[in-house]
Amino acid sequence: MLKEVQHIIILLKRLAILLLLYSLCRALFYFFNADLFPPILFSEGCWIFIYGIRYDVSAIIVLNSLFIVLHLLPNKYWETKFYQTILKIFFYLVNIVALIFEASDFAYFKYSFKRITSDIVFMEHDAPTLMPAFIRDFWYLLLMVVSMFLFAEFLYRKTFNRLDWNFNFRKFSRVKLISTLLVVSFLFIAARGNISKQSLTPNSGNSHFSVSLNALAQNTSFTLLYSLKHKKLEEKKYLTDEKANQYCNIIQSFNGKPASIYNPEKKKLNVVVIILESFSREYSGFLNGNEGYMPFLDSLMQQGMVFTNGWANGKKSIEGIPAVLSSVPGLVNEPLLNYGSYPELKMNTIATYLKEMNYSTAFFHGGSNGTMNFDKYILNSGFDKYLGKNEYPNQNDDDKVWGIFDEPFFQYFNGKLNEMQQPFLGAIFSLTSHHPFTIPSKYNGKFKQGKEPIVEVIQYTDLSLRQFFKSASQQLWYSNTLFVITADHTGPTSDEFYKTRVGMYRIPIVLFQPGNNLLKGRNDEVVQQTDILPTVLNYVGYDKSFISFGHDMFSSEKERVTVNSLGNIFQIMSDRYSLLYDGEKPVELYDYIRDPLLKNNLVNEQKQIAEKLTTQIEAYIQVFNSSIIHNTLSQR
Repeated sequence: MLKEVQHIIILLKRLAILLLLYSLCRALFYFFNADLFPPILFSEGCWIFIYGIRYDVSAIIVLNSLFIVLHLLPNKYWETKFYQTILKIFFYLVNIVALIFEASDFAYFKYSFKRITSDIVFMEHDAPTLMPAFIRDFWYLLLMVVSMFLFAEFLYRKTFNRLDWNFNFRKFSRVKLISTLLVVSFLFIAARGNISKQSLTPNSGNSHFSVSLNALAQNTSFTLLYSLKHKKLEEKKYLTDEKANQYCNIIQSFNGKPASIYNPEKKKLNVVVIILESFSREYSGFLNGNEGYMPFLDSLMQQGMVFTNGWANGKKSIEGIPAVLSSVPGLVNEPLLNYGSYPELKMNTIATYLKEMNYSTAFFHGGSNGTMNFDKYILNSGFDKYLGKNEYPNQNDDDKVWGIFDEPFFQYFNGKLNEMQQPFLGAIFSLTSHHPFTIPSKYNGKFKQGKEPIVEVIQYTDLSLRQFFKSASQQLWYSNTLFVITADHTGPTSDEFYKTRVGMYRIPIVLFQPGNNLLKGRNDEVVQQTDILPTVLNYVGYDKSFISFGHDMFSSEKERVTVNSLGNIFQIMSDRYSLLYDGEKPVELYDYIRDPLLKNNLVNEQKQIAEKLTTQIEAYIQVFNSSIIHNTLSQR
């Protein structure tokens, strides 16, 4: 009897090696990122272990399906060294790549707060320059992968010794056939992670442990495979169209409404939008009551209008740029600018509308042209020009990883604005405050250090911003310009609040118009990146219809909320509450004013508030999905 199932025993031993390695990777993942997770209750730890095994088994079976088939396929060569070598090649070819992705998340998670998914492809263009820096800073991860490979090889060799086994694998016997079919059936169920119709999802464990612990239960292979399979959005019908539009009406107009009190004459001001890489609210001394790391931007906040309750709509640059320029939040796992699932997708931007008012428009980014598809997005959405690293005249200012250092590129930006016909829209996305956090050698040792390496580079970019405003203030167009300064997303943190699902989205948003004493002070309303486009349009007197998921930041017509999505969990926040929604039901609700570290889940206590926020986030998801699927984010 044992002889008939020897091939199955060997297969299960080899798959068990992988299960052991995945468990080891989870332990190492937690070791490197323990400070990013809340305290774990014993019951939660047990459920994380159970779901961790389920996720691991599912990923292992799917990734090794060809290896499994070859293992179970009857043939006369099975016992030969050649065939066993073929099996081993398939085993390592797939699983070493999987281990590299697992190890990458040991370091990458602190920046994204989620496991790697299919959006990794947006890094493809920059991979040749990013990989050397990544290997230099995280070389120890490669040693770990090599060590795991050697450990796996040690165990693999013990799974089969031809002299110890007596095989007859040329044909199936009845027992062998039945046992093989049973194993295949079991593996199929294990790959789905469930016997029921509903297969295993990244959110399957939410009823047993906090959403903030999802990434600990998951593995990178599972989240990557799941996201590749679920790249397309589904049409949602949570609400009637009428009710959805009541909460999220993206076709808007200021026609017939009073002019902005800050520009009552509807003067066609120049508009300069400055998007700063990874500029978290955390780094502001003015907003946090400490010294901070952005002294110039802090001083600008005191000269203009600062929105103290500003939020990002995503955790990546590829989400933040469309949120600011197109007023479209990142409510999808695969960033829209990847264009993978929706290659014909078009989105209007602020340039689309200002061009109708005869504005000249240009977008600037010091990265290499093609990075994150920014150039394609910009040139397809109304901007006259995209000016990047390729157009920059002095390649000696290249940081050799991402592109041109911020200080010289901001001066280049200033020079090009001088050449543009007024009124103009100039938008710039900074670059240097990104891993590996490189600054020009002349500034080494010039800036104070902090708990996170990024704070040195934040100070450098803040200095670059100071130099830009110093140069711009000498230009004739300066006094006739509205400046909008914000961040694309937040950066790395060691602060307990800024690690939470609420804190990780807090960014500065500042409006500044030289000489306009009305546009000065603090605004404590909830505002988000998607509010910038309608605010600017109303400010300069645009009176036609436009598409926006946000609202004028100075308007009191709508109850203010902010929305985002991370790791298949949607979040909506009011001025007091944060609701987490898994696409089917609310799973967590927090009073983040009284409970800033999000320890007390109120979803079963504050049912009326949860129900209201659930309806609102369902409206956003329904309208968002429909707009993407039917490609209706571009009116013109």
